[in-house]
Amino acid sequence: MTPESISFCCVVKNEEKYIHELVRSIYDFLDGYEDYEIIFVDDFSTDNTVFLLDEFSKNNKKIKLYKNIVKGKVAGTNLALKESSKSVIKFIDGDDMLNGRYHGLTIGDFDCIYHDYLELSKKSENLKKVGSWLTNNPHIIQKEFRSIPKAMFFFKSSFIKEYFPIPETLPFEDLWINFIASEAKEINYVENTFYTYRQHEEQFYGSLSNFNSKKRLRMADRFLNYYYHLQKNSHPFTFEVYPQIKHYALSLKRENLTSFIYLIKHPRLFLKSIIFNFSMLTRLLWRKK
Repeated sequence: MTPESISFCCVVKNEEKYIHELVRSIYDFLDGYEDYEIIFVDDFSTDNTVFLLDEFSKNNKKIKLYKNIVKGKVAGTNLALKESSKSVIKFIDGDDMLNGRYHGLTIGDFDCIYHDYLELSKKSENLKKVGSWLTNNPHIIQKEFRSIPKAMFFFKSSFIKEYFPIPETLPFEDLWINFIASEAKEINYVENTFYTYRQHEEQFYGSLSNFNSKKRLRMADRFLNYYYHLQKNSHPFTFEVYPQIKHYALSLKRENLTSFIYLIKHPRLFLKSIIFNFSMLTRLLWRKK
């Protein structure tokens, strides 16, 4: 079936080293397909990112550049989605690339499609298979806050916009977007690598391939922020947040031995809490996947 119209939504901050590659990769991905738009939201860059994107937009009216209203990727993601007008949404990051071809994706009835990806580092480019776990058990995102990078999704615009805006008190947008995926009635997995996820030292988080103690604490804080927000505020999701998430986060922060004990009755989280508390072990297991 012919692909539907698509909006690429990208929040950028100081991406001058990568932005040319990203834009060229989008053009290659589209391969002549014309019903698209690329929405960039600048998150207060201090390098030449805005200048470069402004030049791109002068040559292609389908590239739209906005200035973030307040600092942060959450606010930028909200703005990008608000300004989107096409029937399919694809989030991308300014330091990554698309690959494959859009016409290689079979578009049928769906709320959400997700896919495999390539992970690019200085040393190598590796295939990362997400697998069908999300299709088979989407509730694991809700129960364990397990997530995949937001760029691995295609969303039906009419579906995802029901769950926006993301509260700007939250520190990250990715888990909220995974929660949206877990609510989908039609979620499909395709074994295509439509995305190259670049790993480098300047990333705030990145993948598990560059996991360290600082990123473990960021992960824990992200989980706690989401846990307390969902506990204390109304939200568009149908699920209730589970208390084991709080204990999981506290075990990652190493603040409370009783949290490890509590997790014994939740074996997956207990095992993950042990693995993530040893950065070298985490990186080793990720590379073997």
